[in-house]
Amino acid sequence: MSSTQNHILMEIAPRLVSVGGPQVHRLIPYSKKRMVGPFIFFDYFPATDFAAGDGLNVRPHPHIGLSTLSYLLEGKVLHHDSLGHKQVLTPGDVNWMTAGKGISHSEKLPENVIGKAHRLHLLQFWVALPLSQEDREPSFKHHPESSIPRFKVDDADVALIAGEALGRKSPVDVYSPLFFMDVKLNKGKTFSYDPGTQELAFYIIKGSLDIDGKIIPPDDFVVLEQGSSLKVTATEDTQVIVLGGEPFPEPRYIYWNYVSSSQEKIEEAKKQWRELTFPQVPGETDIIPLPPEPANKG
Repeated sequence: MSSTQNHILMEIAPRLVSVGGPQVHRLIPYSKKRMVGPFIFFDYFPATDFAAGDGLNVRPHPHIGLSTLSYLLEGKVLHHDSLGHKQVLTPGDVNWMTAGKGISHSEKLPENVIGKAHRLHLLQFWVALPLSQEDREPSFKHHPESSIPRFKVDDADVALIAGEALGRKSPVDVYSPLFFMDVKLNKGKTFSYDPGTQELAFYIIKGSLDIDGKIIPPDDFVVLEQGSSLKVTATEDTQVIVLGGEPFPEPRYIYWNYVSSSQEKIEEAKKQWRELTFPQVPGETDIIPLPPEPANKG
């Protein structure tokens, strides 16, 4: 059991970033906190209404050394990858794509949504792979909403999206110890979780939480000190994401869409994407090009 409770390490405000049209709220990586457990990237796409002709259009792009986790709250998204998978994500579903030594994919509107007004609300994460799995074969798995464990713990309604927590295990095949929960609390109700030695952070999608008298508003990413447990009370009806895991003993490098323990592997992946020898999404030639290298200031 953790010896401390609610010790806040830092609060991270989102940065607004444009991805394929709409803006998302980016929480990590952050200059003072690159990772929480194995989570190395977290984008929140707030609930947004789009007119016909607008919306998500992320062209094919590559990944190495990570798994992507997409969790949809509202709307529809079409995933298409270099292994040939085409999968429509619907509310409550989870897509888990493991890049390993290399995969590319696009994320767009399904054909039956193109040209129509629609709404989108999405969470996306990158989960870095441990050393033993960085060069594994790429893979993709879709988990429908019905397969995700949903249960009540004291006052909280919990969906265990990935990993293990509260005596349950998600069907998502993770490669290192982690947890990712979607927790709903009615006003005045409390949620507690002890991650042991794992790191823990939480992000409020709607509502607000009281943590030892401090009110945390929506869009605030709160990271606890490692070894601290969590106990929060909802000051209004609240939906909060609770995530974390065991940190890696060695650092990870991140460049564009690549994550690796090796700078050399990132350089090789850059070269392959530039030269079109990296795995490509079948039938999609309008790819996102490699970003230009910064000017040499030597």
